[in-house]
Amino acid sequence: MDGHAPPRSGVLERPAAAELVQALMRFVRLLNHRRWYLVASMSVAGLIGAIYLSTAPRIYQATAAVLVTQSGADAWNTSLTTDSGREAGIPTFEKLFLYPIVLEGALKELADKPEPMRIDFHTAPREGWVGVLRDNLQVSAARRTNIIDLSLRSLSPESAECVLQAIVQSYLEFIEKNHRNLSVEYVKLLEDKLRENERELDATQDRLLEVQRRAGDLGLRSGATVVHPLVQRAVNLNEAYVDVQKERLQLDATAGAIRRAIESNGDLREHLLAIEPIVGRELMMSFMGLNPQFADIASEVERRIMDGQAKLAVLRKHYGPTHPQIVEQEQSLANNERYLADYQSNVRGRLEQLREGQLGPMLLSFIDEKLAKTRSHEAQLRSQYEVAEREAVALNDRMAELQILENNLLRLRNLHDTLLDRIASIDLKQNHADVRVAVLSQPSAARGPISPKSFLIAVMCAAAGLGCGAFVVYLLDLIDDRFRSPEELKAQLGVPLLGMIRDLPAQTATGLAAIQVHTSPESVESEAFRTLRTTLAFSGIELHRLAVTSAEPGDGKTTVSSNLAAVCAQAGRRTLVIDADLRRPGLTTLFDMRKRAGLSDILRSSDTVAPLCRELVRETGLDGLDILPCGPKPSNPAELLSGDRFADLIAWAESEYDQIIVDCPPVMAASDAAIVGRQLDGVVLVVQPPKNHRRVVLRAVESLAAIRANLVGIVANRISNAAKDGYGYGYGYGYGYGYGYGESHAGGAHPESETREPDADGPRPVIGGVRDSGGVELDQEPPAAPLPVTKGVRRRAA
Repeated sequence: MDGHAPPRSGVLERPAAAELVQALMRFVRLLNHRRWYLVASMSVAGLIGAIYLSTAPRIYQATAAVLVTQSGADAWNTSLTTDSGREAGIPTFEKLFLYPIVLEGALKELADKPEPMRIDFHTAPREGWVGVLRDNLQVSAARRTNIIDLSLRSLSPESAECVLQAIVQSYLEFIEKNHRNLSVEYVKLLEDKLRENERELDATQDRLLEVQRRAGDLGLRSGATVVHPLVQRAVNLNEAYVDVQKERLQLDATAGAIRRAIESNGDLREHLLAIEPIVGRELMMSFMGLNPQFADIASEVERRIMDGQAKLAVLRKHYGPTHPQIVEQEQSLANNERYLADYQSNVRGRLEQLREGQLGPMLLSFIDEKLAKTRSHEAQLRSQYEVAEREAVALNDRMAELQILENNLLRLRNLHDTLLDRIASIDLKQNHADVRVAVLSQPSAARGPISPKSFLIAVMCAAAGLGCGAFVVYLLDLIDDRFRSPEELKAQLGVPLLGMIRDLPAQTATGLAAIQVHTSPESVESEAFRTLRTTLAFSGIELHRLAVTSAEPGDGKTTVSSNLAAVCAQAGRRTLVIDADLRRPGLTTLFDMRKRAGLSDILRSSDTVAPLCRELVRETGLDGLDILPCGPKPSNPAELLSGDRFADLIAWAESEYDQIIVDCPPVMAASDAAIVGRQLDGVVLVVQPPKNHRRVVLRAVESLAAIRANLVGIVANRISNAAKDGYGYGYGYGYGYGYGYGESHAGGAHPESETREPDADGPRPVIGGVRDSGGVELDQEPPAAPLPVTKGVRRRAA
């Protein structure tokens, strides 16, 4: 069976959101696992908070509020003011509370008070009392209001009220002293300003009258509807000059056209209509020998003809052709048409006569005469316009000066009126202050302290303890990067977790006596291997040729492969287990076959594979289970395993056995496991979570994925009975498992055997229908699940 399923690896991409949730869940499990660090951190933080609460001085606070109004604020300056000016003055009154002049007044008043009222000043020298008072006092004003809020902190509520009352009283006295009856001084200043304004106003009026007389001002301004006569005259002359220029240009163009027509003997009659608007219709009719009134008569006759035709059309709808009205109308229409025809005939005759050399000179004489008059008129208009233009420009300068003086005069008059209004308003309140301060709420202190706040301290201590504890747990997790739970193992590697094997007792025997499922078939540890067998059988893919390896030496791959082979044989499947670890053959050592020929002899031999295999395969003593030991250690194990003879060996074993299990070297120790795993149906990776680091296991999985080996899943080995590090029964997985054998160690220990760690105390819940043997009766072992037998397996008699 050479086809392989696509490799699965922990490096497969996963959605970012899923990874984030997974990381959070992992960190929550990590916090639960190291919860004692959190408890210790929060306990220390709570102890520090309790010590602070018991030793920190109690601080009390008194509050008050004052209202500041500026009844005479408009007398402060000599310009127009708005409400925004009053709002801008509130910060000044707010900061005034913190100035030494006010605080010193409060300290003078406190000098007569009992000693407990000055409790806040006991530790400070006398010159530092103002600073202490400023530090304890807080002043704030609400936006767009005249209300100032005061608060004072003290070591006793009575002291807080007394000191704040002294500050308010000192502030009131300062305001009263500095803002009472100042209106007399304001009036004097305003009267001086008024006299200066009146002198400037008189000088401006005299200057305005002088400019008006010099400019000949008629009272007309640029903003009025009537324009100054000088300006209007310049405008009219300019318009007339432009019209004459247009007329002269038109005459020049007409004269040129007539001369060109005379030189080319063209028809000049078409120019008659062109020059008629220029020389006049009467002059043209007189020159042609026609009465100018004939043209009007002809026009009247044409109108009568049109009216007669319309009237005749209407009469014909009602009367016959011999009707008197029809006859009369037709005769009148005929007379008018004859008159019009005679008139037109006379005009054509006169034009024919003019064509004989008289029309050209006549038209030129008309045009030249008209052109001479136009040019003379144009020159006169231009001269007059230039004079008017100079006068208008001079007038504009005088008008601008006049406008400036008028604006200054208006400003001075407005200022004069404002000063008079200010003086009158201040005179009305000579005996009143312009700033008023009213106490809205008298100083009062709460009976309870405002600091320290027990609830806030508790929350801060809890947050600090939780944060520090979580940080310590995170640092410990960075230092120790082992897998902490089955979920973490599956999530980070991206492969299924096939089984979990408990920490098995240390073995000193060899052969079948060292096989857990043979010596203790009813134990919980043995049931874990049967569960692994069932999981592999129903994985959905054929796994008749299975490689068992690990990430590092000592992880328990020999223990898993030997016990898995034993449970397969116990299920009635002919099983062959091959020790392919040609470097440190743990399986061969387990069955005490180190000095016997085996796999290395078959791979180095040139004889036929099948006879050699039948000769070298050994019985283990368990029905249905045979073993092919390692044989002598070769110098080139990787080259031997990658050769064709190993593939022939696997083909022979597939024809003779139902299940083939190959014990391979660790993945990170040599490339042998990758070579063997690629030629088999699947690879099982044995991991020891308490021992292996994540980066080592991840590199092992990536190495198998790189050669496209079918990594079936992970077997977690040597898990303690308790829910330590997230494994064991606390997570509800299977039957637990154990650790068994390894390479030979000093003292004659069996391969891969290590000292067994003592089981953690604690309750052992029922998992998978089987109870732990710690003093509790075990349920009856469930029957082994039947394993499917692949069709077409070839059996050949040995």
